[in-house]
Amino acid sequence: MRIERIRPQHVLKDFDCGVKELNEWLIKHAIENERRDLSRTFVLLGDSDEVVGFYSLTVGGVNVEKLPKKLAKGLPKFDIGMVLLGRLAISSKVQGQGLGRDLMVDAILHASVAGDNAAARFISVDPIDESARGFYAAFGFQDIGGDELGRMYLRIIDAVAALEEVSDEN
Repeated sequence: MRIERIRPQHVLKDFDCGVKELNEWLIKHAIENERRDLSRTFVLLGDSDEVVGFYSLTVGGVNVEKLPKKLAKGLPKFDIGMVLLGRLAISSKVQGQGLGRDLMVDAILHASVAGDNAAARFISVDPIDESARGFYAAFGFQDIGGDELGRMYLRIIDAVAALEEVSDEN
């Protein structure tokens, strides 16, 4: 298996993660968003080059007043750069094999590079449901009390440090 940036040659029509909204976004919007520089999508390809997973990233900002005090401490009172992990999904055929973790690691590494080059401090995510919320929480993403979007945040520096810690243990 390998991860690469999405291209028009990738066959997307058969992708099914069990969540209609995620399937439709990949099939109907991922290539167009890529072309229009609205997001970057990375696909996980199986042994037969079928798309078995994906995630998408874009950049934005979050007003420091919307962050938890712990994350906002000492920051100036304006929007702080972030990388939004817009979507992440694994095909129903291969769920439960740790591939979501593999995509998350790749997303963190890409977010780190973006953060280094564009001064992004956070990775944020809008979980699609409670199962996804639990998945992201396991990686250290934090809920923001009162956030109407239900967005979760993780400092990029903390995410990278956790990856390095795991790497050092192996």
